[in-house]
Amino acid sequence: VNPFTLKGIAARGVMDLMFESLTMGSLDEPMSMYGLLAKDMMLAPDRLSITFRLRPEARFNNGDPVTAEDVKFSFDTLRGKAASPVWRNYWADVKDAVVVDRQTIRFNFLRKNRELHMIVGAVPVFSKKWGSQQGQDKPFEQWIQDYPIASGPYVIERMDLGKSIRFKRQANYWADNVPTRRGQFNFETITFRSYKDEFA
Repeated sequence: VNPFTLKGIAARGVMDLMFESLTMGSLDEPMSMYGLLAKDMMLAPDRLSITFRLRPEARFNNGDPVTAEDVKFSFDTLRGKAASPVWRNYWADVKDAVVVDRQTIRFNFLRKNRELHMIVGAVPVFSKKWGSQQGQDKPFEQWIQDYPIASGPYVIERMDLGKSIRFKRQANYWADNVPTRRGQFNFETITFRSYKDEFA
């Protein structure tokens, strides 16, 4: 259930139903983005950094608030060697992520790029506690069957490794009234089943 490493094949639905980013794009507006975890954002006049301020109501599925530390942790972890190199390539022009305060994070760029502010807005965010649910910290590449602590509308209700996964909608999903989420995710449960027979 870790879609960010090279180890194994992540279960269907985990990425789309459990993880959220700072912003969301619009399918009919290619160069636009709207806040999701981020309440607002400010691109520097020189276009070499962008600052995001998080929504205070944003919560992970364990009830913890989403903080700038979590955003930085997610970004740094995905740029590390334990994650798929796709993410490092994706953010190659990002110098670093800096926590300004509990609700504010700034991404500094190495060079100007007219799409980079939208690219960093799409950072998938997860809790720092994800890898230490059993009372011990594990390397990121070993977070394989630990259910993600993320902010999306669904949590894993049941999983039969390699066969099926069932998601349950959170009754108290934090973003029900956020404009970029309103009216979506109306199914109480979603199940994906895997079949080894491709013709099935």
